[in-house]
Order: sequence, then C-alpha cells, then structure tokens
Amino acid sequence: MNEFSAQSNRSAADSPCAHVINQQGSTLLELMVALLVLGILMAIGIPQMSDWIRRSSVSTVAESLQNGLRQATTEAIRRNLRVEFLLTNDIPTISGVAALRPSADGANWAARTRASAETAVSHVASLAMKEVSEDVTLEGPANLLFNGMGRVSDADGAAISSSQFYRVSRAGTDRAVCVFVTPGGAVKSCDPSLPVGHPSACLPRVSSSQCPKP
Repeated sequence: MNEFSAQSNRSAADSPCAHVINQQGSTLLELMVALLVLGILMAIGIPQMSDWIRRSSVSTVAESLQNGLRQATTEAIRRNLRVEFLLTNDIPTISGVAALRPSADGANWAARTRASAETAVSHVASLAMKEVSEDVTLEGPANLLFNGMGRVSDADGAAISSSQFYRVSRAGTDRAVCVFVTPGGAVKSCDPSLPVGHPSACLPRVSSSQCPKP
C-alpha cells in the first residue's frame, strides 16, 4: 500500500499538469519582480526626464531667439532696410505682423521690416511661446532696430553704444540662458551658471547684474 502511494505521488509530480503549475508559478513571480524593477526605474527616471524637458525648453527658446535676431540682422543688410526685432504679448502671425505691439519682457517675439516710402511692413521671423512651452519666460527690451549695415539703433535711428540683453528662463529648473546683441549687430549667448573660464560662461564679459543666475 505504501509502495503504491509513493509511486502515485511520483507519478503526480512527474505529470505534465504539475510542470504547467510550476511554470505558471515561476512566470508569475518573474512578472512581479519585473513590475517592481520597472516601478523603481520609473520613480527614478520620470523626475529626471521632467527636469531634462524643462531645461531643454530653455535651450530651444534661446536658440530660436538667437536665430531670430540673426535673421533680423541679415534681412536688414540684404534689403538695406530697417528691421525691427520685438518682444510682444500678442500672438505673432505672418498676416498680422504689422499690428504687433512691442512690450518689454513680452511672452513672444517677432522680426519685421519697418515701413518705408517704397515698402510695407513684412514678416521676417517669429515665435509664439506656446509652440515650445508657455512656462518659459523672456526678459528683455521691447524692441531693437537693425539698420542697413546690420548695426543696432534706437527708434529714431541713432546708434546704440551698449549691448542689449535678453534672458530666457523657466520656473522649476536651474537653467537660464542670456542672449545679447552687441552695438555692431553680433548675436551671442552665455550661461550665467557656468564658472569663469568655461567657453559658454557669461562671466567676466557679461556681469551678474546684466544676466542673473536662475
């Protein structure tokens, strides 16, 4: 009787059903471990990804700002016309560029030719901040004018003797970029958080008052 029971138990353990149960148990355990590991990785990775996105949006807007300023300079020289670069709280569009109102620290930017006896106002370039992130903040003068030589001038056409600064930042991140235009029309950028000696640092050529750290 005992021998028969032992044989029955061995047969049950060796049966295909027993193997299926054991395989299912192992698969469930592996799945639980995999989910636990995935949860840990997400807990670590999501905050870092969010910070990377915020920092990248600052860089993207700063780059577009530089490109817009350079386009304004190039267009002024090419057409031998005055080109205005402005910050505005209006939404810039190609058809509505003439109606944009300059505003210091405006949320969006645009570049347009100034009207003359021969030409009307025309669109050069623009960016609505919602295309990148509405949380990005722009600080800077309401407008700059570039003359036919690509130099910066005031609204009356008089040359400006000092560099003009724009600062791009975003709440919730330690990233900020300053874009500045020299009187001669050169467009440059720097990072106020970087130490002196770094090629992208603001100091010492740009003071902390001109471009504060975030």
